[in-house]
Amino acid sequence: MINMAQYHNIKFMKEVEGLSERQIAKKLGISRNTVSKYSKQNDAPSTVFRQKVYGTKDYSDETKRVLNIIDQWLEDDLNRWGKQHHTAARIYHRLVNEYSFKGSESNIRKIVAKRKKKLQEVFIPLDFQLGHQFQFDWGEADIILQGRTQRVFLFCIQLSASRLRFVRAYIHEKQEAFLDGFVHAFEFFGGVPTEGLFDNLKTAVVKILQGRDRLEQETFVALQAHYLFKAEFCNVRSGNEKGRVEGTVGYIRRNAFVPYPEVQSMDELNDYLREWCLQEAELKNVPYKKETVAQMWEKEKEHLHSLPDNQFEACKLISCQVNKTSLITIETNQYSVPCGYVGQAVWAKIFVDRVIVVAQNQVIAEHSRSYERNQMITVLDHYLEVLFKKPRAIRDAQAFQSSDIPDVFRRFHRKMREQEGAIGDRKFIRLLLLHREIGMEKLTQALQEAEKSQVFRYDMVHEVIQRLTNTNFKINQLPKGKTPTNLLDYKIQKSNVAQYGQLTGGQRE
Repeated sequence: MINMAQYHNIKFMKEVEGLSERQIAKKLGISRNTVSKYSKQNDAPSTVFRQKVYGTKDYSDETKRVLNIIDQWLEDDLNRWGKQHHTAARIYHRLVNEYSFKGSESNIRKIVAKRKKKLQEVFIPLDFQLGHQFQFDWGEADIILQGRTQRVFLFCIQLSASRLRFVRAYIHEKQEAFLDGFVHAFEFFGGVPTEGLFDNLKTAVVKILQGRDRLEQETFVALQAHYLFKAEFCNVRSGNEKGRVEGTVGYIRRNAFVPYPEVQSMDELNDYLREWCLQEAELKNVPYKKETVAQMWEKEKEHLHSLPDNQFEACKLISCQVNKTSLITIETNQYSVPCGYVGQAVWAKIFVDRVIVVAQNQVIAEHSRSYERNQMITVLDHYLEVLFKKPRAIRDAQAFQSSDIPDVFRRFHRKMREQEGAIGDRKFIRLLLLHREIGMEKLTQALQEAEKSQVFRYDMVHEVIQRLTNTNFKINQLPKGKTPTNLLDYKIQKSNVAQYGQLTGGQRE
């Protein structure tokens, strides 16, 4: 076999120096036939040798007939869910059934294995610019909440450059939790990166368009406009594109949630998670860097956009109709509003932890959000005007039985009713109306003092209220124009709290 040096000499003398085959054969001491053979050969001897060693087996005509079909099926699989890709066996059976393939299954298995290796995706090492990108994903973990096992959802976000993690737990993945997570995350980071990388989750995307274009949720666009960042979305079923946070979710679950954290509230859990993130930042180094995550974070802060002056309202906004019992329905629960809004349409802002009701651009009610089902959440104050017209309903009113109402109110009402019947109901409601002027705490204190003296009358409570509200100032300091001239003749009307203000000199606690 001719060696590479001789092959090179033959090609060089023939094509560069222009020597004839006879001259080349004479100079190299080889036959003219050898010179003629290798001067016409395009492949070097080493290539020919490798082909013989590694094999360039030529497929049979039957196999060649289906090679393009196999390649197409494997390429199509790249855009499909991994759990529903073709196996070699499935490809063989499809070829037999759909294309009357006559070859062997073992041969198809070898072909599929080689083709899959060629199609494997190549990943490029990335080094992100400071302040440019964050990556986001949801995760799940179990905790012990008030003694019971509870599945929680983890809002996981990581700065791509410094690798700083932030995690916050919620009891659901709804849109309000999604938005609320960013409010807390950006405050934790101390600023806002330029770009965020997301999966195609429903809380952000309405519809997947062509390529990387997306029709985004309006509230998510509002979040981006408020904090001035741009969302980028992974290709469908390409979670590897945000590999930073994909690994973060598993790391958090294995380290921050093993063993299960035992907490009494979600606030306690989130305080723990915040401290855990800070400790991890101090202990962990940024890969391929000498700095810790915390040190790199300090550098990255200088490249983050400043936080806006106001927090984003992380809520879902829905329109509600107030029913005849002065309630609105949110999911399966009902919340009360002031009875004057019965029959009207109002807006409900649904936050993670509370519900705020708005009408005519004014907040008319605020409740703690309930995550139980089919609950009725009422506030007694919302029904006082209608109770004044229907005083007998106070005893059985759902809002009056609430645990938020101190027991002294119910005891005092029973005594007033025993002593004065229906008139006692009406007078008691007049007492309840006074809380709008002096606050629930002062009214509770007044009822407790009156109860100690075993006098269950409106005028007795009124005297106690006057004493309580006048303890912080002297009578001679009252403005002359607001000082009543004849307290003995002064009477309080049924629900005129403005006149009560005159009685107290216009002062409030």
